[in-house]
Amino acid sequence: MSKWWQETGWRQIQTNLREIDMEDMNAEVYVEQLKAFKASVVMINAAGIIASYPTELPFHFQSPFLKGDSLEKIISACHAAGIHVVARTDFSKIRRPIYEAHPEWAYVGPNGHIVDYNGDVHACINGGYQREYVTTILQELLTKLDFDGIFFNMGGYQVRDYSENYYGICQCDSCRTKFRERFNLNLPTVEDIGDPVFRKYMVFKRETSRETKHTIDSFIHKLRPELLIDRAYELGFGYIRQESNTAVNRPLPHWQYSATDNIKWMISSYPHMIASNTTVDFIDIFYRHVAISPFQQKIRLVESLANGGALDYYLIGRLDNHPDKSGYEGIKEIFHYHAANEGHYRNLTSKAAIALVNSQGEGNQSEFRGWFRFLVESHQLFDTPLAGVLGTIDLSRYKIVILPDSRYLSDDVAAKLDRFVENGGTLVASGRSSFFNQDFEERAQPALRSLAIERIEQIRTDMRPSYFEIQPEEKKQFPRFSVTDLAYIEPEYVYCTYSTGSKGYFKLIPPHKFGPPERCYWDTVVDKPGVVVTGRGKGKAVYLPWLPGALFHRQGYTNTLDLVADVLEQLAGSEPVGGNLSPQVQVTHFAKEDGSEELVHLVNHSGHFGTTWFPPVTMCDLEVEIATSRAAKEVTSLRTGAKLPFEPAGKGRIRIRVPKLELFEAIRIA
Repeated sequence: MSKWWQETGWRQIQTNLREIDMEDMNAEVYVEQLKAFKASVVMINAAGIIASYPTELPFHFQSPFLKGDSLEKIISACHAAGIHVVARTDFSKIRRPIYEAHPEWAYVGPNGHIVDYNGDVHACINGGYQREYVTTILQELLTKLDFDGIFFNMGGYQVRDYSENYYGICQCDSCRTKFRERFNLNLPTVEDIGDPVFRKYMVFKRETSRETKHTIDSFIHKLRPELLIDRAYELGFGYIRQESNTAVNRPLPHWQYSATDNIKWMISSYPHMIASNTTVDFIDIFYRHVAISPFQQKIRLVESLANGGALDYYLIGRLDNHPDKSGYEGIKEIFHYHAANEGHYRNLTSKAAIALVNSQGEGNQSEFRGWFRFLVESHQLFDTPLAGVLGTIDLSRYKIVILPDSRYLSDDVAAKLDRFVENGGTLVASGRSSFFNQDFEERAQPALRSLAIERIEQIRTDMRPSYFEIQPEEKKQFPRFSVTDLAYIEPEYVYCTYSTGSKGYFKLIPPHKFGPPERCYWDTVVDKPGVVVTGRGKGKAVYLPWLPGALFHRQGYTNTLDLVADVLEQLAGSEPVGGNLSPQVQVTHFAKEDGSEELVHLVNHSGHFGTTWFPPVTMCDLEVEIATSRAAKEVTSLRTGAKLPFEPAGKGRIRIRVPKLELFEAIRIA
């Protein structure tokens, strides 16, 4: 069966409609606005909290504002214009009258109360509404209306309201019964990873969420097998949708690589699915009607393209009545560029030789993001497969796998990573990688034998102020420290005993006096390393018993960046993209699956300054040295159509000259 999304250049716009937007909806105007952007896919509100169509169901709240053109007419007009339509649904809330008819469907907090937010009551994922009645709604929605795809908003376990008030672990009868059936335990009431019952609850959430999603996906696929489904992992097809967004209460700094981050894990983990990362137009849910910087919008879209993903833009309301249109021209520019070049962006495969493992919500996000920055700003080519798919993907395509404090690994995955090393790969790990199993239980011994840890002596979390002292004979392996003797460290260090044959680098200066200045010196240096290298089979493991990523993500000093760059290049054998590129230029490299061409992107991040995105500074006379798997005959710019000069650079590399880099460059190698 033909899957339309595999044949469509994906340029999606989500108009997240308010009730009142349907009161004067004009389907013809709506479609003309989409065409002006060259959108090929649109997402529109359909069902769940509010039915945006005439419903015959007693427990599906129908909007009272359905006075303009209907969803049926909008869908028909979109199809006539060649635009596919995805239904947006949200089953996380029910209106108060529905709750009063079915109180057993609601979330119940530890205090015994429900969450009623402006008359919308939180529904529990384990209750009858999300587990059963949702299929009744979907049956009506997908038989009445000719949607091409479906998206589910705010799935899973919701413990906060829109004002970010926290309510705690759900204690409804459905949750209590299901948890007791699985573990013969009472539900925990506090989120505490140190509590063994809460660790069981984390497993419970993961398993029940997967079960619910699979039930819904299977129902839809049986009803409408041609329909595109959001995150249908177990069906093995569909699309994944993520957001690049901001929030006024979120800790700074802004994550400047948000779009890159989202796209990378999607294509690294599920390469057969559409990777759609939307740039959210507004500042926060508190301020949905004022747009972020236009340049921030553009660079999110460019990051998506550069990393093999699709284009996606999300705003509140309609395009015609949106009060802040400041981002429109930039969005159109990137959408139009893609429409003119979409053939070059199909059937791409990453050329990365490094896998940075992404543990998402179950991992140390700061450590991951620090390593992410190490790689981007050192011009390393890398993918970010999810820890949960390591057991199913082929690691042999990578030379290096990095575990950034990846604590929760199964025995099977750890054994697979050890085999990767034995077969000639290089494993780089930091912190407490593999110290716990996949169900969050601590191991007596790390599962990764490659790390050569014989005994964990102590994990100290109060290491401020501490340093590593680079010895004179070590500076050959660490050339960036030719005039620097120390690397600073905080807050954590893992004291270990290592197997014979392991080689440690540096000596540890543990916490010492730092004031007053007259007594600011140390009198103790211990033989505890900052980096440990162990050969195993044909490969090796490089272990850092501390958290350089978290330190760099928070502080950003080149002292940390230089150390990790030397670890990667001198000890792990990584080969960054060469040339004269600024660390503010991101590089990615993809090849067509049929080998017909390769695509290199340069993304200019120089416009990111503090917490603001400005126009990027134009860079001139750039050179890029990159390995290719083909004998290049022609190198051209997709941005301008101009031919770019190039020459062999040895070791299968070519040197490409780029006269000018503004926001981004897309280099086609044929």
